Amino acid sequence: MPEENLSSLRKAGKTILELVKVLLMLAYIIALGFFWLFAVIGIPFYTAHRLFYFIVMNMLFFGLLGLFVYAVEKQKKKKILRVSCGLIAASLVIGGGFRAYTWWTVDRYPVMTQQVNWRDYTPFEGGNKLVKVEIPAEYSLVFSGESGYKANELPRLNGAYALYPIYAAMAQGMYPDATAAHSRYVTTDGSDVIYKELLKGERDLIFALAPSKKQAEEAEAAGVKYELTPFCMDAFVFFINAENPVDNLTTEQIRGIYSGKITDWKEVGAPQSTKIIPFQRNEGSGSQTTLQKFMGDTPIMPPLKEDRLGGMGEIINDTANYRNYRAALGFSFRYYSTEMLRNNQIKLLSVDGVAPTVENIRNGSYPLVTTAYMVTKGPRSENVRKIVDFMLSPEGQKLVEETGYVPVAPAAPAE
Repeated sequence: MPEENLSSLRKAGKTILELVKVLLMLAYIIALGFFWLFAVIGIPFYTAHRLFYFIVMNMLFFGLLGLFVYAVEKQKKKKILRVSCGLIAASLVIGGGFRAYTWWTVDRYPVMTQQVNWRDYTPFEGGNKLVKVEIPAEYSLVFSGESGYKANELPRLNGAYALYPIYAAMAQGMYPDATAAHSRYVTTDGSDVIYKELLKGERDLIFALAPSKKQAEEAEAAGVKYELTPFCMDAFVFFINAENPVDNLTTEQIRGIYSGKITDWKEVGAPQSTKIIPFQRNEGSGSQTTLQKFMGDTPIMPPLKEDRLGGMGEIINDTANYRNYRAALGFSFRYYSTEMLRNNQIKLLSVDGVAPTVENIRNGSYPLVTTAYMVTKGPRSENVRKIVDFMLSPEGQKLVEETGYVPVAPAAPAE
């Protein structure tokens, strides 16, 4: 091939290569601009995940690094080199500083609700931690049809997260067709969800605390009367960071904190002044409803809020999740916080000088004992009645105790 042709090919190849570089750089700039715009909008409202910002900072860094290399190889202009070096240094400082800031202020404090391994309590799966139960013959569920049961014969269950280990273990012992039973009939959700499902007829039996005032009003408006059957007891507990020196709060101090009258840990016995960060749960949750009943006529201060992105890009203002700050105060239930979370970075507080132990729940000395119920609406089917009867039987109450709860008192009244 003639030399001039080879030269032309080389020139064409270089031109194409330069065009590809330009197009790649243009695509990069567009992508970076899009992500950067999103980050700029998101940062003031804390709406985007910190990992997203980390990716943006890396894109900026490597893009500027590419610009630096390109300037060295092609342009050899000192001004571009200086600007590139300055921007790279700035991106390192901003990116590294932002990451350090988010770690120091947020990431090093775990979100409690993200620590439960729900597979440990999923029925019908090998290796779960559920108590194994033997079901006496008189509590065997009644089925008909060639497949063993018909569509409406197997009760559809739902319940509060903290009660899942109890009724999941019961279902694992009583329900046939394990895989189908788990996926279709045995679930767990927040109390705000399960009462709505029961009201709509989407569930036959739920395991929960007594309904909130709003949930009871919704049922009354729909002409529904819930039937509540107590089956176990637990403690409503308040917890703090393990390094907080406070070990006890009185009921009046707790009401003072959640009404906004008490704002500093020094007011309740801490040696140093530290502002109290009192977390709450979302409206309708079992623990939030329990707090509201505990507060009685004392108004509760507005909960801490956090902004996040919802569908179609709208910003949703929601109750902040509990984070284990040194100044934080949170609440939950004894079993959930000690057995399911097993978080050694928090400690449960005594209330009025009484620790929330199983023995103190049993003898009634702990002031914030809660009762959990089996809740239905309308007539109970034969199989629902058998589940209720089993949970109240000696075998069912043994399941409650072996799971880690306190068996129900002989005549626990509805709350």
